[in-house]
Formats: sequence, structure tokens, C-alpha cells
Amino acid sequence: MPKRITYLEKRDGMPRDDFGLHWSTTHAEIARDLPGVIAYRQNHVRPPSASPSADAYAVDGIVELWFADESVVDAGFDSDVARRLAADEPNFLSGLTGGPVSADDPYESSPHKLWLLARWRSDASADHEAVTAWANLRAAEWSGALSASVNYLNPDGLLLTRKALRSEPRIPQVAIAFGFTSGQCAADAAATIADELGQIQGMLDNIHVYSAEELVFI
Repeated sequence: MPKRITYLEKRDGMPRDDFGLHWSTTHAEIARDLPGVIAYRQNHVRPPSASPSADAYAVDGIVELWFADESVVDAGFDSDVARRLAADEPNFLSGLTGGPVSADDPYESSPHKLWLLARWRSDASADHEAVTAWANLRAAEWSGALSASVNYLNPDGLLLTRKALRSEPRIPQVAIAFGFTSGQCAADAAATIADELGQIQGMLDNIHVYSAEELVFI
């Protein structure tokens, strides 16, 4: 089942609450009608507790879209609805970068999420099976973890960017979404995840973890 992930950066100077409200109402009402979409989720990234490092990804929101099949993906992004979405984006965004990913079908929903975003150290280190196994083990061991959804950027896929908006210069090639039963369980996992990275640090680079609240629209 085709899937796309898009990383959003809120408009410069816009309060985070206003960004979230516009995205989850005005913009979401347009996106609901995107042709071929069978699942649509917004992940509202919570502000970091400390200043982000220089190599952190500029991400205030993560969009997940699943499509019925490959034949409808291009039609959806070349539709009148897609043009209405693009016209609305400058109202609440400064940056947008997306792309096709290899992923499972829609996973168990949870309002409490941790996202691990990273890039491969090299083409030779792109071991999908090892990273997926690591993610599934974490989900099995962490208290309150519901699932791990592992997304791998398609290296041959066309990225989604906008001329009027900034684009992420190094889009994440690996995006792992962990769902939790509560915000406290997600916070506990976030506090210990750095100690759990040993098995994958040789494969991944520029690893950053973000807490998020998930909203499901389709």
C-alpha cells in the first residue's frame, strides 16, 4: 500500500497553537478530499524541552498519507484538491518536504507518539531488517508501547517540495513511529532511548527523537 510522509515547518513567528489549529481544521478539511487517500494522520510535534542541536530536522508536524494503490497517487497530487492544499500552505507553513516511503499498512492509532528520524550513514549501512528488528524489540520491551511503524524513504522517489516554502536539505531516510498508551509512557521511553541506540548507531546518522500527538482524520 503506497504511503507518503511529509515534514512540516510552521510559519515563522506563528504561535504553535495557531499552527496546530489551522492545520487540524482549515487544512485538514481540504485534505480529507484528496483522491485515493484511505488513511490520513497528522502528528503534531511537541516543542523540545531544550534548544535543538544544529543538525536537528526542522519539523513541527509530520503528515502520514496512505493511498489505495500506486495508480491513484499521482492523480491525487495532480488534483484540484492538491492545488487547494498548496494554496493554503503559506498561511501556516514556512517549510515542507515529503516523499514516498516503504511502510506497512496503517498501524494501531495512538495519540501519544515518539518519532525517531535519521539518515543512513552510507548506502552500505542501509540494513532495513536490522533497524526494523530493533524497533520491534523496543516496542515489545517499553512499558505502554503499542506498536512500531518503520518507514524507509524510497531513494528513487520524487520529493515533494514547494517553491514558496523552505525544504529540508537532508530529509530523514528512516522514520520510526512508536505509539504509546499514555504520554507518561512515551516520556519514559524518550528519557531512555539514547541508551538503546547501540545496535543501530553504526547504521544510522543524524538521529533525533521527537514527541508528538497524533490526530486521525481518515
